[in-house]
Amino acid sequence: MGKNNHEMGNLTTMHMTKIVKFFFQIVYKIFSKLFQVSQQKIVIASYRDNEINENFKNVYDELKKQTGLKIILLFRKSKSGFVDKLFYILYLFKSLYHIATCKVLLLDDYYYPLYLIKKRPETKVVQIWHACGAFKKFGHSIKDKQGGPSSEYLEIVPVHSNYDYAIVSSEEAIGPFSEAFNMPKHKILATGVPRTDSLYLNMHINQVKMKFNEEYPDLKDKIKVLYAPTFRGGINKQHRQQVLLNKEIFHKYLAPQYYELIINMHPYMKKNSTGDRNISEKFTLYELMMISDVLITDYSSVIFEYSLLNKPMLFYCPDLKMYMKERDFYFPFEEFVPGPIRSRLEPLIEDLENIRKQKPKVDFSSFSNKFMNSCDGKSTERVVALILSLINETVEEGEKNFEIENKSTV
Repeated sequence: MGKNNHEMGNLTTMHMTKIVKFFFQIVYKIFSKLFQVSQQKIVIASYRDNEINENFKNVYDELKKQTGLKIILLFRKSKSGFVDKLFYILYLFKSLYHIATCKVLLLDDYYYPLYLIKKRPETKVVQIWHACGAFKKFGHSIKDKQGGPSSEYLEIVPVHSNYDYAIVSSEEAIGPFSEAFNMPKHKILATGVPRTDSLYLNMHINQVKMKFNEEYPDLKDKIKVLYAPTFRGGINKQHRQQVLLNKEIFHKYLAPQYYELIINMHPYMKKNSTGDRNISEKFTLYELMMISDVLITDYSSVIFEYSLLNKPMLFYCPDLKMYMKERDFYFPFEEFVPGPIRSRLEPLIEDLENIRKQKPKVDFSSFSNKFMNSCDGKSTERVVALILSLINETVEEGEKNFEIENKSTV
C-alpha cells in the first residue's frame, strides 16, 4: 500500500510539473513575441542567495565598468512552504521576462525555469558553476540515484539544458562537467573560476586577516578550524544529519583555549550558529578560508580552492560507504582527496593536536595543478572577455575570437 501511495505521489508530482511547464512555456512565448532581445542586457540569476554572491561579484564589478550595459540581478532563495512556493512561481514568471529579453544570462547553479522553455537562439547562457574542480557526481551523472533526477523527470524537465557555455577550473574538469551537463566538451571552457582571483591577492588576504583579528582579538593565537560540510539533498531538503561536528562535541575533546571551531553551512542548508560569535555570518566562505588554519570537510568541493592556500585539510567521513552508494565520485575518493580520511572522531582529534604541536607544512601543488590550473588570478578577465564577445559580436565571430584569446591566456 505504501509503495502504491508513493507511486501515486510521483504521478501527481509529474502531472503538476507538466502543468507548470505548460504555463512557463506560454508565458515565455508571449514575452518573446512582445519584446525583442536587448543586445546590451545581461541577467545574473541564482537560487543560492538573496543578494549577489562571491561567485558573481568579480564578474559583476568588471561588467559595471563597461558603458551601455544593462545588468539585471535575480537573486532570491526558494522556500519550502506551500504559500512561499506559490509566490516563488509568480516570481519565476517575472524572471521569464528577463530571460526572454536578455542577450546573456549568467547562472551559478541549477535554474528551473530555463529548463522548461525553448530558449531564443539570440540569448546566450553561460553557466559559471558554483563549485570548482570535479569531485562528487551531480546532474546527469547521478540520474536515477538518490538525490539525482529520475529518467522520467528528465523527460519533462531536461535539467542543465539550454547552456551555451560552462566555465570550469581546469581541463581535468571538462570531462565530468560534460557528463553532468550533457554538453559537448568544446562548449565547456577552462577559463578558471572568477571568485578564486581573490586567493591570489596577498594584500586582500592580509586585510581580511587584520579585520578578523580586530573583530576577534582573543582568537588571534588560536588554531582556527573551518568546518565546511557538504550539502545533501535538493534545494529545500537536506538528507540525514546536517552537522556532524558542533561546539559541544568539539570542545569535549579539544581545549577551547587552543582551538576555535568555525562552522560554515552550505547556502541551501538551514542556518547553523557557530556559537555566540556567529562568525560565518560576518565573514564569507572565502574570507574564512583565508583566516583559518585548517579545513575539516567531508565531500565538499571547497577543497579545490583551499588547496591554493596550502593549508592542512582533514576529511571526517563516517558515512563514506553510504555516500558512495547514493552519490559516488568522479575519481576514487581514497586516492583522490589531499588529506587523511577519518571515520571516527578520535583520530580526527589526534590530527588536530598534531597540527597544533608540530605545525606541519603541506604542499598541494600537484593537486591544484591538476584541478585548478586555469585559476591564476586572471579568471575574471577571461570570463568577462567571453561575455563581451557574446554581447558585441555575432555568435560565430564571438566564439571564434574568444577561442583564440582563451588559448593565448590560459
